[in-house]
Amino acid sequence: MKLTRRKLLTGGALAALATGAVVVDNVTATQPQWAPARSGDPVPRRPQPEDASFRRTPIAPSFAERRKQYLDFAVARATAPDRGGIFTDLVKLAAGAIDSVSEPALKDALDFVNARKDTADFTLCGLVRLYSLFAGSGKLTSDQESAIRQAILGFKYWLDEPNPTLMELWTENHQILAWSSEYLAGQLWPNAVFSNNGQNGIWHKQHAYQKISRWIDWRARTGMAEWDSVVYYNMDFAALLNLADFSKDTALARRAAMMVDLLFFDIAVDSFYGQYGTSHGRAAGYHVKSAASDSTVTLQALAWGLGRFQGLGMSEAALVTSNYDLPQVIEDLARDMPGEMINLERHSIPITDQAASQYGLSFNDEKDVEIWWAMGAFTHPKVIDLTMRTADRWNLWNYPDFKDLKDLAKTLQSLGMLSSASRLLNPDSNGTIMSEVNKITFRTPEGMLSSAQDFRKGEKGYQQHVWQATLGPYAVVFVTHPDGLREDDSQRPSYWASQGRFPRTGQYRNVLISIYNIDRHPSPGPLEARHYGFTHAYFPRWAFDELREVPAASGGGWMFGCKGDGYVGLYSHLPNRWQSQGPDANQEMVAPGLQNVWICQIGRKEIDSSFDFFVKAVSTTPIAVNGLAVDYKAPGVGQVQFGWEGPLKVDGKEIPLSGYPMWENPYTRAEFNSGVIEVKFGQRALLLDFTKGERIIEG
Repeated sequence: MKLTRRKLLTGGALAALATGAVVVDNVTATQPQWAPARSGDPVPRRPQPEDASFRRTPIAPSFAERRKQYLDFAVARATAPDRGGIFTDLVKLAAGAIDSVSEPALKDALDFVNARKDTADFTLCGLVRLYSLFAGSGKLTSDQESAIRQAILGFKYWLDEPNPTLMELWTENHQILAWSSEYLAGQLWPNAVFSNNGQNGIWHKQHAYQKISRWIDWRARTGMAEWDSVVYYNMDFAALLNLADFSKDTALARRAAMMVDLLFFDIAVDSFYGQYGTSHGRAAGYHVKSAASDSTVTLQALAWGLGRFQGLGMSEAALVTSNYDLPQVIEDLARDMPGEMINLERHSIPITDQAASQYGLSFNDEKDVEIWWAMGAFTHPKVIDLTMRTADRWNLWNYPDFKDLKDLAKTLQSLGMLSSASRLLNPDSNGTIMSEVNKITFRTPEGMLSSAQDFRKGEKGYQQHVWQATLGPYAVVFVTHPDGLREDDSQRPSYWASQGRFPRTGQYRNVLISIYNIDRHPSPGPLEARHYGFTHAYFPRWAFDELREVPAASGGGWMFGCKGDGYVGLYSHLPNRWQSQGPDANQEMVAPGLQNVWICQIGRKEIDSSFDFFVKAVSTTPIAVNGLAVDYKAPGVGQVQFGWEGPLKVDGKEIPLSGYPMWENPYTRAEFNSGVIEVKFGQRALLLDFTKGERIIEG
């Protein structure tokens, strides 16, 4: 009898505990919510009648003519009295429009570099080009030449050098920026002592040569960790063009030019009339919301004439003052707009023991830090022990990125629990990871749909832009789970950039399904800054010619837009409504909830008939959503099945979401990890063989 009573008491206690746990869970869980109020000006700025038009035909037929027009554009711009002004004056000096560099701009640039502030390596890259082009020409005074020389000789070129700074030299673009400048500085002054670490120019040139060689070789074989970065490719171009122009080692200069070819090809097959409307490894919200803020638009307008001249930055200044010649085959295919074009590509590698072994890497060797950190894998469970040891050896604890981890991480490391803690506690820093990505772009003359297939579902993001539909410079559609309320880049993820939690996305041709399964609970305490209970779509009503809304029985429904002869339809399974206040009024659709299914399908008049016909065909087709599984009979495509688990199927056939070549499209098939790419279009061809250092141009 006593035993029975004890059982009853124990059962009652367990029931009470279970009830309490449910209450605590419900109180602490993230709940579905409407988007919090935001203030500020609308982004993007609405187009004005006086704005230059975006060109779908070349601005001018040849690069020489476009360069001349761009020089006129640049000369008409005022030189800012800050460090950015040196890039403007670089172009003006090359155009012969001025005889000397702006003293306020140069002073600010030198002060910034000498203070070793973060992104000082951006400015240093400009100073290296300025000095290399104009030292001894009379365009720089002797005092200016001396000041630039001292700034270059006094710089800190890698993280293991003494004297702590806040320069984040570990990312992919920062690495090549710092090492390219280091190499050219060592070449310029082989016997001079570099004051930060006491080594001479010969030592620095050799150090940088080894780093640059590995940087180029790795990316020629495995692609870019910061894949298709709408902002950071600009920095890569500036650094590589410096090497291509100024390295006296012709083999290194050629490899740098080959890498420039590769990046231009990458942009060309993922752009829509000069607009880089694809998935990106790193981008801010303002970069992807319109072509007006796309920082590659001017570069593309220079390279192949599509888009418009709208800015002057590092890459434009480098290209327009460079001897580099873009192979004609890339210029031609960049303008090619067939009825349909599908591009598959793969970048980066998985962060696994198997991949490390396959690619000759280690999770324990300090020399491989530059690979893992370039992928943003600082606190990944496989890498975090190496990160801690390296931060100790290189004295990096002053960096905010490392400082917050120091005490807790050291304690866990001493207990042998660091890797497990990273996996279980999932700090915000894990969001920076840019591991293997398999991408697809479907493009027609009227629209483009591009995505990262099944990329890190349910995990945290940082600046990765998963998918986008593009019908015009401002007619852009995409969906995110925000993890910040700011529009700018000071919060990562921000309101529109990247994802608090990644969806599982699968795309086949012109149809995409994106499924959200957002954690009910954020990571504990200080390990996660924010966590919201809604997803939202960027759908700028004002940018489309016509709009239609069709409700669905689920409470959600379709939103359709027409731009020219291109169409887009966006479906939310959960109820949603338009934002009517704040900077995103009439361009944001908010869907409260932690689990949701979004579907996007693009179409065009030539295939889908009228806009009304497209709307009717898509909105009346059956959609079955069962939890996180979707069955959608996509008009013109077939029966599309996708879920949080399992394959993407179309009419019962499994569609691969991984294992793509480095590129596969009408112009090439380049195998991943081969280091060889052969591009063909028409009667022209380009062979880039990084295994032999060969660049062969035909036609």
